[in-house]
Amino acid sequence: MGNRICITIAAVALAAVTAVAQAQVTRNVYQRVLELRVNAGTDHEGTATAFTIDVDGREYLITAKHVVKDLKANNNFDVFMNGAWTPLTVKVFTCDDPIDIAVLIPPHQLTVDLPVSWEGNWGFGQEAYFLGFPHEMQIPGQGLNGPYPLALIKRGTISGSMVVDAQRKASRLLLDGYNNPGFSGGPIVYRDLYESGSTDMKVLGVVSGFYPEVVPVMKEHDIAAPAFAGAKAKSEPWRIWKRKKNGTYFEDVDNGTFVALNTGIVEGYGIAPAIDLIRQHPIGPEVKNLPGNDPGTLH
Repeated sequence: MGNRICITIAAVALAAVTAVAQAQVTRNVYQRVLELRVNAGTDHEGTATAFTIDVDGREYLITAKHVVKDLKANNNFDVFMNGAWTPLTVKVFTCDDPIDIAVLIPPHQLTVDLPVSWEGNWGFGQEAYFLGFPHEMQIPGQGLNGPYPLALIKRGTISGSMVVDAQRKASRLLLDGYNNPGFSGGPIVYRDLYESGSTDMKVLGVVSGFYPEVVPVMKEHDIAAPAFAGAKAKSEPWRIWKRKKNGTYFEDVDNGTFVALNTGIVEGYGIAPAIDLIRQHPIGPEVKNLPGNDPGTLH
């Protein structure tokens, strides 16, 4: 974990939160996204993203299951608000494997009660957005978003969806986009192009991670000429190089270790199993109809 990085783009933040018709991500989504810190002070300390959703008049907090798998006893983690980390104790319910979604029950309402839907129509090739706090980056949002910072927004294309459990309505989502550490647990949202008269975003799913490509790590090995390269380099000539500075040759050889690269495919899971899990445990705090939908009045 590094030092906290804050991005001050007040004009952009203000435009996003006011949710004018032209806004790409509307405030019914934007003002529900929170930054989490889990296992503070331990070897498993890390930050991630969560978001609230209202189901049947009660609020719930959604994140990725792997984010909370190592929570210490009593299910404590921290939420970033009012410029500092604030402890929060929750009840945790998790979807069955392989669905990487957890439902958290907060002790009180955390965010605005602007309606957000998870039911709608979308198609492959359609634009979607995912929100979160990569590498602890955030946009200061006090005054714009009550006590909370504003999340970063990234855009992707809905590339595909694969059913992983039809009975539980569980699907794995693939987006053409670039995910970074810290986005895990954030919402994947879209605009329903088939619904006229509304610009509000809807929730499609939850960010889980990215699809990796595992490749070998290589090192330089000097050779007198290409003819002296090893069998692998001869079968893959791109491994053979000539130095421009002195004209000597080297080959790239595997050093026996491997690294996972980000392929640019974002992985997530559809929101439907989380809604079913919530309705099995309808114990979230009742949603208040706040004057002006000001989250700052909650604390």
